[in-house]
Amino acid sequence: MSIVLDIFENSKLIADVPQETGVYIIRSIENEILYVGKAKKLRNRVRTYLDSSRLDVFKLSMVNEAKSIELIVVGSEIEALLLESNLIKEYRPPYNIVLRDDKSYPYLRISLSEKYPRLFIARRIKNKKDFYFGPVTPADKLKKLIKLLKSSYKIAQKNDKSCQHANTPCIYYQMGRCSAPCAGYIDRDDYMNMIDEIKKLLSKPAPLKNKLKLELKESVKNEDFEKAIEIRDKLKAIEILENKQRVSEIDEDFVDVIVFEQKDIAMCAYIINIRFSNIIGNRNYFFYEGAMDNEIKSSFIVQYYSSGQIIPDTILVDNLENIQTVSNAIAEFGKKPHIIVPKKGRKKALVELAKKNAKMAIDIHIKNLRANLDIFNKIRRIFGFVKTPYIIDVVDVSHLGFENVVSGVVRYSINGFEKDMYRRYSLNAKFESQAMKETLLRHKQLLLRENKKLPDMVLVDGGMIQVNVAATVFKKYSIVGIAKQKVDGVANRDKGDVEDTIYFKGGAIDVDKDVLMLFQKLRDEAHRFAISYHRLKRKNSTLSSILDGIKFIGQKRKEALLEKFGSIENIKNASVDDIASINGITAKMALTLKEKLSS
Repeated sequence: MSIVLDIFENSKLIADVPQETGVYIIRSIENEILYVGKAKKLRNRVRTYLDSSRLDVFKLSMVNEAKSIELIVVGSEIEALLLESNLIKEYRPPYNIVLRDDKSYPYLRISLSEKYPRLFIARRIKNKKDFYFGPVTPADKLKKLIKLLKSSYKIAQKNDKSCQHANTPCIYYQMGRCSAPCAGYIDRDDYMNMIDEIKKLLSKPAPLKNKLKLELKESVKNEDFEKAIEIRDKLKAIEILENKQRVSEIDEDFVDVIVFEQKDIAMCAYIINIRFSNIIGNRNYFFYEGAMDNEIKSSFIVQYYSSGQIIPDTILVDNLENIQTVSNAIAEFGKKPHIIVPKKGRKKALVELAKKNAKMAIDIHIKNLRANLDIFNKIRRIFGFVKTPYIIDVVDVSHLGFENVVSGVVRYSINGFEKDMYRRYSLNAKFESQAMKETLLRHKQLLLRENKKLPDMVLVDGGMIQVNVAATVFKKYSIVGIAKQKVDGVANRDKGDVEDTIYFKGGAIDVDKDVLMLFQKLRDEAHRFAISYHRLKRKNSTLSSILDGIKFIGQKRKEALLEKFGSIENIKNASVDDIASINGITAKMALTLKEKLSS
C-alpha cells in the first residue's frame, strides 16, 4: 500500500512521511516518474530534497519539475533495494541510473533448456535455465573455443525441433561432428555427462586438464589416435581459456571487479570479469545523473546482476557501505556473492587495475563529449536556462498544400544524434500551428507511455507562433524556434541570402555562430527525417490511387503488390508469373493487371 503526497507544492507535508524503511517515487506535474529511490528512514531522505543547498545540479533540476512523491513502506533494507531495482527496470526514470549497455558482449551458451543442449555464442543472457560462460573477448577466441569443444565432444548441431522427429542421423553425424542423440546412438544420460564435462572444463579447468593429459598419454600408448585427437582438442580449448592476461594468483575461480569514477558531468562504472585468475572480459557504463554516492553504487550493482549477468563467487569493489544488504539482494537472483573492499595484497591490486582503466575510459569519454558539453553550457548561459540542456528534441512539419501532412522529431544529446529516439507522425491537422501542437502532444504522450526521458529543450522549425504553441504543451521546458526569414511570404531554404532567425519567449534573440550552426544542423536533420516520410506517404498515396481503380485489387492485394514491387513501373515491367507469385493473385488476374496498367 502506498501513499502520495504533493510535498513539492506543500513542504509541511513532510510531517506525514513515515520514518520507516521504504521506497519513494518522485513524480512530475504530468505524473511522469522522475526518480525512484530507497531509504532506511524515508522522512530523513525526503527532507533532503526540500533543501536546495544540499542538492547537486541534476537533483535541483529534478525538484524543479517535481510535484508529488509516492511512498512505499517495506520490511527491510533488502526489500527496499530489490523493489527499487524492479521499479527502475520497469519505468526507466530519467534521473536514475538505468543500465543501457551500448555493446553486446559474447558469452558461451549451453542450451540446458533443450533436451539435447548445444553450444553457441549468445550476445544477451535471456534464458536463466541455460548455462552461460563469459563474457569472453575478443569474439574470435570464443568462436575458436566453441569449434574445438564441438569437434571434441560431438554434441548436437541442430535444435530440438529439427532433431526430435529424426529416425536417422543427419550429415553432421556422417561428418563426425555429432553423436546423433536424436537417432538413439547415444542415450541422454551419457549425452548430459558430456555437457557436464564441458561445464567443468569452463569453470574449473585445472583438475580436468591433468586428467586429460594422462588420458592422452594412454591413448597414444594404445595407438588409439582418434581418441587422442579428441583429447588434444579438449586440451587446446583449455589453452585458449588460459591464454589470457594473467593478472593475479587469487584463490577464487570466479571474480568480478566493479569500480566507479566521476569526472565533470560523467560517471563511469567499470567492470572486469576474471575467471580462474585470468581477465576474460571487461566493460564500462557511462551515466550523467548527478554526484556519485553509495546509493548510486548499490543501485547499479543490484541492477547489473538482476539483469541476468552471471553472479561470481566474489565481487571486489573500491568502496561500498551497505555490503551485506547488497550481497543479500543479489542472492535473490541466484547465489549470494562474497563482496569485499580489499585493503591490501593482490585483491587490492586488481581493484587498482580496474580504477586505472576506469580513469582512462572516462578521460577518453569526456574528451569525445567536450565539444557538445561546451556548446550545451553556452546555450544554457545565452538563454538563461536553469539546467544545461543535455537532451534536445527537434520538430519539423512537412506537407505539400496540406496533403499527406507529417512531422518528424529527432533527438540530439551530449552523445550526438540518438537514432533510436527518432519518431515520425502522420497528422490530421490542416494548419501549421495545429500540426505543431498535434505533433508535440502526441510526442509527449508517447515518451511518457514508453517511459522515455522528456527533453531538456525543444527546438521547433518556425517562429514565435510555433514557439508559443510548443510552450502550451511543454510548459516547464525550454522552447526555442529557428526560422528562415521570409521572402514574398515564403521561407525558401535554398536561397543563399536568406538567413535564419532564432526565437525565444518574447521574440527574436541573437546567438553566436557556434550555437546558430548547431541549431541549423539539428533543424536540417529534422527536416530531412520529416520530408523523407512525407515523400514516402506521397509515393504510396499515388500508387494506391492507381491500384484503387482496379476492381479485383483490394487492400491486402494492394499492400502485397506495393511491398514486393514498390512502384507502378516495376509492376508493369514484371512478368505475369512474378506477379502471380503473390498469394491471392492468379495468373489471369496478373495478366489483366498488366493490361490495365499499360492501357
